[in-house]
Amino acid sequence: MPQEIEVRYILPAIRRELARVLIEEHKQTQKETAQILGLTEAAISQYQHSKRAKEVVFSEAVVDEIRKSADKILADKINKQRLIAEMYRISNLTTVRHILCDLHRAQSKELENCNVCFDEGFLTVKTN
Repeated sequence: MPQEIEVRYILPAIRRELARVLIEEHKQTQKETAQILGLTEAAISQYQHSKRAKEVVFSEAVVDEIRKSADKILADKINKQRLIAEMYRISNLTTVRHILCDLHRAQSKELENCNVCFDEGFLTVKTN
């Protein structure tokens, strides 16, 4: 299921990049970064040492969007809704959705021509 791939690969990769940006570009400590992202210091350390979330590499365009999100998260770091909103925004970028689909296709060969994530007809929920 795409949601399982998102949880296992995409969301950790977004967190990894957010942690990297916060530490390297915004000079936050590992402890501060863990607090901001709602993670443990050990998780941040694993992201920094490529022991977690190393399977997904984002394009520079996605990294730029992550930088914008880091700015917004830092400006409003007490508000956890900002973090949730930015994680959601990044995970819904078309480029990120394509990465998710590529990972899913690689794991499920019968989905070679799948386009469910981008086909509005499949996503419509009808209620009476």
